[in-house]
Amino acid sequence: MSRLPEITDLFARLASNLQTLKTTVGDEDQTCDLLISNLNCSLNLNENSRVRVLDTALSLMGFRAPQVFDSGIEYLVRTIVTVLSSTIACKVLRFQKEEVLQIGSTISRRDCAELIEFCADVLGRLDGHGMLSHTLLHAVVRVAVSASCFRYVLELTPILDVKSIEGRSLAVSKLLCHLQKEISLRNEEIPLRLLLWYLDPLILKNDLLQILQEAIRRPFLCLNIVFYERTDWRLILLCLALTPAMFIETRALLHNWFLMTGLATVLELQIELVRLILDVISRPTWWGITMEVGSNLPSSHAYFPQKHHLMRTLAGPLSFENFLHLVHSTSKPVPNAKSYSDSTLKQDATKFAMIGHKSMWAMAMNFPEWFFFASLLLFAGKNNQDIFHSECTLGAAETEQSQDIDLPCFSASAARHIAWILSPISESHQNLLVDSLIRISESWRLKLFSSDNHYKVKAGYKKKLKKPKFHDISEESPLLKEFDCRTIQYWLQEFQDIYIKYWNEIVNSSASFAAKSSCGISLKQSVLFRKIPLGILIGYSTGINEDGCELLLHYVVTGSILQLTETQTAGLNHRKWIAGEQEDFDKCNIKEAVAGACLVFRLTDVVESMSASMFDTEEGGIDSICRLKQRTGKYLFKCIKKLLQLNIDEDNVLMMLRDLYSRLVRWRHQGRDVFQGSEDLNDAIEALSNKLSSC
Repeated sequence: MSRLPEITDLFARLASNLQTLKTTVGDEDQTCDLLISNLNCSLNLNENSRVRVLDTALSLMGFRAPQVFDSGIEYLVRTIVTVLSSTIACKVLRFQKEEVLQIGSTISRRDCAELIEFCADVLGRLDGHGMLSHTLLHAVVRVAVSASCFRYVLELTPILDVKSIEGRSLAVSKLLCHLQKEISLRNEEIPLRLLLWYLDPLILKNDLLQILQEAIRRPFLCLNIVFYERTDWRLILLCLALTPAMFIETRALLHNWFLMTGLATVLELQIELVRLILDVISRPTWWGITMEVGSNLPSSHAYFPQKHHLMRTLAGPLSFENFLHLVHSTSKPVPNAKSYSDSTLKQDATKFAMIGHKSMWAMAMNFPEWFFFASLLLFAGKNNQDIFHSECTLGAAETEQSQDIDLPCFSASAARHIAWILSPISESHQNLLVDSLIRISESWRLKLFSSDNHYKVKAGYKKKLKKPKFHDISEESPLLKEFDCRTIQYWLQEFQDIYIKYWNEIVNSSASFAAKSSCGISLKQSVLFRKIPLGILIGYSTGINEDGCELLLHYVVTGSILQLTETQTAGLNHRKWIAGEQEDFDKCNIKEAVAGACLVFRLTDVVESMSASMFDTEEGGIDSICRLKQRTGKYLFKCIKKLLQLNIDEDNVLMMLRDLYSRLVRWRHQGRDVFQGSEDLNDAIEALSNKLSSC
């Protein structure tokens, strides 16, 4: 019964019965005898050995034709499933004195393509018959997965059957439309989608592409929320969690896409998948996995077999101890490819290994909080209570003399980590960038505390003011209100000049792999570099007003520096510097407005994830989120005002504005609502609501 002709004959009988049922609906009285006879025929494989008494018995018992026929179809499907399951076995092949153990289906992979064709032909007709179509599809796919791509001819030497692979891929494509979207993990059954990934890896690639394309079209999606709420996305996530090999393949695929394209959305999807996988294995029942299945999930080592020791540090709490350990692990001298061979090919292969999906750099890119933590440390000052508020954060780096933090040590370590992230291949480029970053951090501290900032312009003369201690700086400080925008503007210009100089030196000196083969990460490099000043926003949220934050955010998004507008404030004897008036901001395009709003939302998410490690109490973390929201709100509202100018009839605009509305409402209460009575936020939410309701 395990031979393909006999199985296909069962499929033919099933198809015939389904066709008969379709053509006789509504005429059950006249066709009852015919249906029962057909049922009797299908239950007896030998046409000549029909049991005539069955017809009479069923009629006397009062069975109606649809009942009889539905029951017949059900048992015929179960028969096919049982026969298919029986083909999966273990046997020993012998040739002369050699033996080989063959485990899997006795049906060849080439024959499985024909089997799938028969299955696809009847699946559509089984709609309305409960779980029969799913049961049959699962059995067929399981057999196809168990079938070997190799065949044995004369000797026990396996030969790859290429044609069977091509035919299988074509046949499998016909089954995709019958996939159920609901999550099914009953009885520890292997999910059908997971079996199809094994059967044809292109299905996994297409699933990831669909998610990626939607993430690109909808930039305001909260990926972690969508993965939980959307059944089809959650099923993909759970299939990855159930099979570490598939997760490893997915992470490698996304990493290679990122290297080739430099798209930030690809990296963000990869980051989110890593975070969610760790969450699933830590609390499986919250994701809908039973206790029995969840207890059998492997440890994180199975999902991150390479550099797992580094993964434990990266996934751990943010602390100086962990950060110094991270810098020590990742700042080892870059191997000299020439020591292996003078071959250019071997040099390139060696250097590519430094940024491949198995590298430490690839692992670190999945945990961006450490990049922002390093950016924060880069600009840290003594007694910076906004940053160093807990013994937990200081970790092993805190000593009895911890009141005077060794700033050069942490600043250099932060610069080293950032340089490694930006230039993972070349040690010389890293050293060059470290020097540049240290000059940038020193310039920031000098700008902030230089004597030029302690003079007040008044009627043509200067009056020296008392130099404040850093921990006394707050939003009420008149010094920052008058001078921080101009200071930030000058510093951003220096920051940009240093970056241009650094990049030109790299381009002029890179006739090597860094210029030829790292173009994928170079597309992202300038954006990563521009994110370095975000450490100032995270660590100095109480020391910069809204206009200063707008300068920094606009530079991170566009790479350009907003011009300051000088205004005379009524009733005061000083000038006020304002960044980015709305008419100037209107010059930005829609793409920049989308990127700006996304930056504020994602920066808030980053601070929220970092706050658990950086604060002793939950209240302290909430306060840090609220301070950031207060400083970035003005820039966010300007971006939203620009987006409200979009035509709702354009492609993807309606969905994007709906996501923006949901994200804005969530952002309002993130940490806690600090905009009670805020006309700007209320106006933005109301304008979005009105625009959406008009559709």
